[in-house]
Amino acid sequence: MDQDNQSQSRPQGGFQRQMYDVSALNLTCANCGTAITELPFQPTQREDGTYGKLYCKECNAKRPPRRTGFGGGRGFGGGGGGYQRNNRY
Repeated sequence: MDQDNQSQSRPQGGFQRQMYDVSALNLTCANCGTAITELPFQPTQREDGTYGKLYCKECNAKRPPRRTGFGGGRGFGGGGGGYQRNNRY
């Protein structure tokens, strides 16, 4: 593969995410109602038979980023709880 084709086939950064065909599930975007035919993950069906809120690529890009970490956004380890440094096992 020459260099021109290589840059066109991969997104910037060199990582291409696997996409799952979900067209048979008849999913729609929770925001705009557009049919969702593929997702970057395999959705899991809930006990009530739904897949929860799913968003199309465009609506998902507009959503604010998810907060990660523990303790309600106070950073890593800010939630208190069972871990203590002085404990020896």
